[in-house]
Amino acid sequence: MEDTLTKQIEKLNKSEKLLLVEALWDSIASEPEDVPLPEHHKSVLDERLKTLDEDTEKGTSWDEFRKNYL
Repeated sequence: MEDTLTKQIEKLNKSEKLLLVEALWDSIASEPEDVPLPEHHKSVLDERLKTLDEDTEKGTSWDEFRKNYL
């Protein structure tokens, strides 16, 4: 089956492949609790939170970020 699926995907044009990727991502994102966070990501987040706790002047508030980047 995997070989057949791969061959079918290879026949798709780029636009169709992007639609497929979007549909796959949406199906994964609909249940984020089923996607484990890698330990390395947890470590990075913990370190960033620690840095922010130690110096609250670092970082950007959500309101400021939204105003500047969205």
